[in-house]
Amino acid sequence: MANVRTINWDDLRILSAVSETKSLTGAAKVLNVDPATVSRRMARLSQALGKPVYSKQVDGWRANPELDSFFEVIERFNLELSNVVNQLTSLDSTPSGQISVEAPACVVSGVFLPNFENLTSSAPELNVTLHRSLASTGLGQNDLIVTSIQPEHGRLMTQAIGQMTLEAFAPKDADLKRQKNWIAGSEAEGPFSVTDLGTSIFGCPPTHHLDTFADALRMMFANGGACVLPRALARDHASKLSRVDPSRTKHVPLYLCFHESRKSDPTVRAVADWIKETFKAESALCRNVFPDLE
Repeated sequence: MANVRTINWDDLRILSAVSETKSLTGAAKVLNVDPATVSRRMARLSQALGKPVYSKQVDGWRANPELDSFFEVIERFNLELSNVVNQLTSLDSTPSGQISVEAPACVVSGVFLPNFENLTSSAPELNVTLHRSLASTGLGQNDLIVTSIQPEHGRLMTQAIGQMTLEAFAPKDADLKRQKNWIAGSEAEGPFSVTDLGTSIFGCPPTHHLDTFADALRMMFANGGACVLPRALARDHASKLSRVDPSRTKHVPLYLCFHESRKSDPTVRAVADWIKETFKAESALCRNVFPDLE
């Protein structure tokens, strides 16, 4: 029978990393140890629990479903410990430490990066990592996520923070009456899908596909084709763009999510406040540059 005294606490730290990365190799990289050490520690923990923690499957390593409650306890402990440590270290200082944020690429490029100086000024000791994603429904290894799909499961705090408004643009010198070539990015998949909007405007599917809206914007200026873009990305280039049909737009709601155990974490709170203020300011700027038709 398993006994808590037989469990090595350092093995639980490694287990937490394996759980987050879904990989022994990924955990090894995060912890800066070799994979053999991770494998050996998981074997020792399995022996202490009397059950295998992970098993090798055709598609990779899979957690033992019999230990779901055990994994939940470890995850909760890890999050709450991080929360307490951040509170203690920030009692007499500005928020500091590592924090990771994941968001759609158009949010990172069009909203976060142009306003990143504001976060740096208010919390200079924060070390922020920004990850690009399409549509996340879980935190993964991140402290916060911005997603276009509202999560339905898990202990996540979810707040509506605004929307990305998309419409069709073309270079100023383009002949809009003859415009039949248009460009879409792979961000346009799922909730950001612009195929329906672009097809209704141009009368045909996209003729070019790129990985991101930012790449699609660059191609638009390179080949003179039109493009469906988030207004936040188009705003800085407004003087060089024509609005193809401002009466037809697409609004994609966005949500900010973080684990409920982190709601009083000063680092999470600082970044969450910055994200909300940034979206509010960006929304006002976009409305001024690209006003909606009444």
